Amino acid sequence: MKEDLRATVEAQARAQIAGDAARFASFMTPAALLELGRSADATRGIAPKRYRIIEVRAEGDAGESQVRFDGGGSYLVVTSWQRSPDGWKAIAATRPRDAVRQPWWRRWLRGSGSAASAERQELQ
Repeated sequence: MKEDLRATVEAQARAQIAGDAARFASFMTPAALLELGRSADATRGIAPKRYRIIEVRAEGDAGESQVRFDGGGSYLVVTSWQRSPDGWKAIAATRPRDAVRQPWWRRWLRGSGSAASAERQELQ
């Protein structure tokens, strides 16, 4: 059971790395896909090239997974799964914002404009 879920998580992660959005989405319910899409702006500029499965847990017909995607930055996808006669399907998925690491150049650009400028003084 856990092995089946792990194989599903692996297949979905490989689809993400390959840039196959349709295949990636095929593992999810529409609600889970919509939920994951809400955090897409936080990962703009990150092009994952590899993944690491952090955790896969299954108990009965329910499961959870955590997968870290890396490539010019990184992010974590936390997914809740439900098993049906057709196999495992993601029923909820999130990218925790505190687990998103932007590419170095985005962090640098964001940091370079954050210095407070001197207060403007009027000439007399």
